[in-house]
Amino acid sequence: MRTFLRFVGAVVLLVLMGLLLSPGGTIEEQLIWDKAAHFIAFGLILWSLGVLFRRLPRTWAALLAIALGAAVEVVQRYVGRDPSWGDLLADALGVATALLIWAVWRRFRPREAFQT
Repeated sequence: MRTFLRFVGAVVLLVLMGLLLSPGGTIEEQLIWDKAAHFIAFGLILWSLGVLFRRLPRTWAALLAIALGAAVEVVQRYVGRDPSWGDLLADALGVATALLIWAVWRRFRPREAFQT
């Protein structure tokens, strides 16, 4: 099961990065949907990082996901997309929400390192 989850996590991460870095136009008329997509995508990116790097503390994974969001915004300028502080905010809120959901799911207990 762990191998399958890692495979799914890697696929999710690769697909989302491909979508975030692919050339595209501006979608100001669909602004709310763009922010919702960033919110959901970065919640899933945090999940993927947690699955792929099980020993990485969740707070570090969250910081890594937000840093990845900042890097995506920088790179978007060079692939014909519009970087946005609003997108980065949506990314951070998606990560924070996913972190909160994880904490509630685990009932605020620290995760035990899995034994190999």
